[in-house]
Amino acid sequence: MRIISNLFYFSLSLLFFIINFASYSYAIGNVDWVLLKENNEGKEWLDKGSIKELPNNEISVLTKFFKNPTNSGDDGELSLYVMRINCDEKKFKDTSINGIPQFNSKWRTSNDDELIDVVIENSCSDLLMDKNDF
Repeated sequence: MRIISNLFYFSLSLLFFIINFASYSYAIGNVDWVLLKENNEGKEWLDKGSIKELPNNEISVLTKFFKNPTNSGDDGELSLYVMRINCDEKKFKDTSINGIPQFNSKWRTSNDDELIDVVIENSCSDLLMDKNDF
């Protein structure tokens, strides 16, 4: 019984330690959604405040995509994506879809998807503009 008690207190102490030193999420605050493009497939938004610079001229962005309904009885589908974009190669990978991490995602091209192209173009150009402000 003493071993279980010690294990419990050790686990509790470890939990408090992790919570105390964990970095807090900045995504909880307001977002700055900008409608980038609308076509027959749907609408694509970009959260301008979510653009984060990463090494190797890569960025991370939060996007929102509304897929138009395919049948008249459907309501359509709204999805949130966290994308990692390589601005030099114009490639991307989804690191999270609707809050679910995509651990094995691979780098891809847009395959001429104009909604993905506009996200890559706008996100990378915003990064360049921010760098030129300094």
